[in-house]
Amino acid sequence: MAKDFSKKRSDRFGITPQSFLEDFRGKDPSTRRYLLNTMTLFASISPEQQHQILNDLIQSELFILAEKTERYMYDNIKVILSKFDIDKKLNKKDIAEYYYRYYLITGAIPEKLTAEFLKILVNFVLGIEISKMLFLMSFVEQQRFFEIQGNYSTQVVLFYRYIRPIRAKLIKEKVINRDLIGHYYYNRPWLGEHQLLDYIFDLFTLEKVIFLGSCAQNFTFENEYIYKAPDHLDE
Repeated sequence: MAKDFSKKRSDRFGITPQSFLEDFRGKDPSTRRYLLNTMTLFASISPEQQHQILNDLIQSELFILAEKTERYMYDNIKVILSKFDIDKKLNKKDIAEYYYRYYLITGAIPEKLTAEFLKILVNFVLGIEISKMLFLMSFVEQQRFFEIQGNYSTQVVLFYRYIRPIRAKLIKEKVINRDLIGHYYYNRPWLGEHQLLDYIFDLFTLEKVIFLGSCAQNFTFENEYIYKAPDHLDE
């Protein structure tokens, strides 16, 4: 919006959604004036400043949501992650980061913290953490993990929907290098946190991440068996 918008014709509507206008007209006069003054000031600053203000406000709102749900998230995530020997602090800052990642994908901040939304968010966090665990396993460790799942359909879903694409991604990005005798199968990739998240969301849709999280509670996990040294290293 130009700074001289006050000189524009007042009958040129059509940009603002009708639903927003109706909601705006239904607010009390003081709220309408506050919104108008705020939007006028917002229109007078640069696009870069506008972007930064929006980002700050979004993160502030998400941090408030994280404060409200910290205990719920901790109670419903920590016990499941501990089964996989994943140690996560899950303080307000950690939870706000998950909210922010979810917002970046969906573009929406919930108006109400419903049980349904919180369940989705719990599975979203679990899906991210299990995906990170799979990315950081060697191929033989991935193999052991999916093979010990008692349910055949679970094995199939885990391998074809998650492990095989992860392997292809690691090879494509040359995080794991092929060689003639297959040593890459035993090498454990090393990836930074931001790189891990980029790979996960480049590879998996939101729905796939949430579905993996929903399966986490039912996965079988045996640390000593999965992470034992390969037999060929003892030869």
